[in-house]
Amino acid sequence: MAAGPAGGLFPTVSAFPEELAAHVASYRNTAEHNERVHREFTAAAAAEPLLNDHRRHIEQHKLGYGDAAFHAMWKILLLAAHQRFGRVDALEVGVFKGQVISLWALLAKTHGWPVRVHAITPLEGQALPSSRWWSSLKFRLLPRYRERVRSGGFYPDDDYEGIMRTLFAHFGLDFSDVRLVRGYSSEPAVRAALQGDRFHLVYVDGDHTYDGAAGDVRLFGPKVVAGGWLVMDDAAFDLPGSTFWKGYEPVARACALLPGLGFTNVLNVGHNRVFEKVR
Repeated sequence: MAAGPAGGLFPTVSAFPEELAAHVASYRNTAEHNERVHREFTAAAAAEPLLNDHRRHIEQHKLGYGDAAFHAMWKILLLAAHQRFGRVDALEVGVFKGQVISLWALLAKTHGWPVRVHAITPLEGQALPSSRWWSSLKFRLLPRYRERVRSGGFYPDDDYEGIMRTLFAHFGLDFSDVRLVRGYSSEPAVRAALQGDRFHLVYVDGDHTYDGAAGDVRLFGPKVVAGGWLVMDDAAFDLPGSTFWKGYEPVARACALLPGLGFTNVLNVGHNRVFEKVR
C-alpha cells in the first residue's frame, strides 16, 4: 500500500480491494486521488476476465458509453449491497442498450448474489431533427433544447429491446428476469408503477438537463433504503481531476440536492459519483 494525500492509502493494482469500505476509507476528493481511483479501477476491470470480456463486448458492438472503470465499481457496489442487505433490489434509470443491467445480472448469476434488476427506459430514441436548419434555429431560440443538445440528450431510433435481449442472450442471461418499466421517469404512469418500491442501489442515468436530473434525484433519492447507494452518472463536472471524462454541469449541479435527502458522497470513479444514504 502507498501513502496518499492527507494520510490516505491507495491500493496498488496487485492489491486492489473488492471491499467498498476500503475505498471509502481512503478516498480523498483531490485531483491526484480522483485520477488514481479512475486508473486503478480501470486496471482492475481489465485484470478480471468476466469484467473485461463484458466490457470488450460492449465496446466492440457499440452497446454503451462510460468507462471500463465502472465495471469494477459495480462489482464492488453489488458485493457491498449483498453483504449488507442479502437480497438486493437494483434500479437503473435510463438504460440505453443494457450495458449496466446486463453486467448486474451477469455478476449476480456468476457469484450467486440474489439481485432483482429493475429498469426504467422508454425503449425508443430521441433523434435530432433531420433538418440542420431547423435544429440550428431551435438551438438559438429554445434554452431547453440547447441544454439537451449540450448534455447529450438525443439518441437515434433503434430496436432497443431487441438489442438488450440479444446482449443478455450472449452472456447466457434471461432478459425476462428484468423488471422493465417502459417510459420516461417523468411520466405519471412510470411514477405510479414505482410508487411503493424501495431500492438498495439506484443508478441515475436519464435526462441530463438540470430539471431532468434534479427530478430523478427528488424522486428516487427517497426510494433508496438507509444504508443503500445512489450513483449519479456524468456528474463529475465540478470535481478535481483532468484525466477522465467529467460529464455535464447540470447533472453535477443536481447532485447538490442529495445531502438534503440524507446522502453523503463517499466515492467518485471518473464521472460516476457514489452517494450513500446515511439517514
